[in-house]
Amino acid sequence: MKKVVRVWFNHWFSTAYYIIDLLKKDEAIDFYVIGTNMSLDSPIKLMCDEWQKEPGFISDEEYLDFCLAFCKNNHIEVFVPKRGMEVICQNLYRFDELSVKVLVERDYEKFVTLKDKAKTYDYFSNFAPSYIPMYDVVNTSRELEIAYERIAKYYERVCIKFAQDEGARSFRVIDPSISENKGLYRAVGSKITLKQALSLLSQGEPFQDLIVMPYLEGDEVSIDCLYTSKGLIYVPRIKNGTRITEICYNQEIVDACHLFCKHLKLTMPFNIQFRYHENQLYLLEINTRMSGGIQLSSIGTGVNIPSIAINQLLGINKDWHLEYEYKKVTYIEKPLIL
Repeated sequence: MKKVVRVWFNHWFSTAYYIIDLLKKDEAIDFYVIGTNMSLDSPIKLMCDEWQKEPGFISDEEYLDFCLAFCKNNHIEVFVPKRGMEVICQNLYRFDELSVKVLVERDYEKFVTLKDKAKTYDYFSNFAPSYIPMYDVVNTSRELEIAYERIAKYYERVCIKFAQDEGARSFRVIDPSISENKGLYRAVGSKITLKQALSLLSQGEPFQDLIVMPYLEGDEVSIDCLYTSKGLIYVPRIKNGTRITEICYNQEIVDACHLFCKHLKLTMPFNIQFRYHENQLYLLEINTRMSGGIQLSSIGTGVNIPSIAINQLLGINKDWHLEYEYKKVTYIEKPLIL
């Protein structure tokens, strides 16, 4: 009979549906999963053994208290957080006191550095300068205008995003052509004119750190990583804007991955994102959590990263074997009844 371990996933991306599915394929442990979300209609609930609603937008301290009480009242053994990761990382000792294993980076200083894209660029400028794109950090509309003019001298398109952002919510490409009449016939999407950006941002100066940098035109490379007792698991996925993801171990990507991992030395699953521009690989960001597409890496390679990571957290070193082979992986929409 399998050992039962109670696991809690708090408010996650909807793709946690697949992470939980991978976890439940574990051969030795029966993971009993409790899921919570601010929306009761998240598809994640279909993979959970229990499902509860989370509180809405509350302070970090209030959310931490909620998490601690939830772990205690529901006899949680493993907590896999997505919401509130920073305050949870800062207070891991309180979860240790409850004997709850938390799948979050234990080095708070590293966590805070990597959460901020500007701090990440600044840190890796010392070790890997060729992978850091030209960038400026600004806090006023005038600084934005100066940074835009500087970078636009060298690059055709410039983009902006807040240094602390997730899911590219603040990402905008500055495109003057959308202000012309023909702009009505073009898909605007995440585009904005410089005038619009200056107008919006000037309403709340000084605003939080905003990165101004070239818009990198090429394919994105997302690398899912996990350090284990056996060595580093790393799965590079090239995303070209279609539903086809290429798992590709070309030497340039492998070298970049090892260089960054050498300086990271993170203890939990993490994800490094690069993007090509004119055949040069540049760093986008580093996420100290499982990526929203980790299931593509796991299914494509046959290496169950979520299961390995959580077993490792429990003190169990699972064996794994990576072929380092080129693969194409895709996905299709799957209708679900909630």
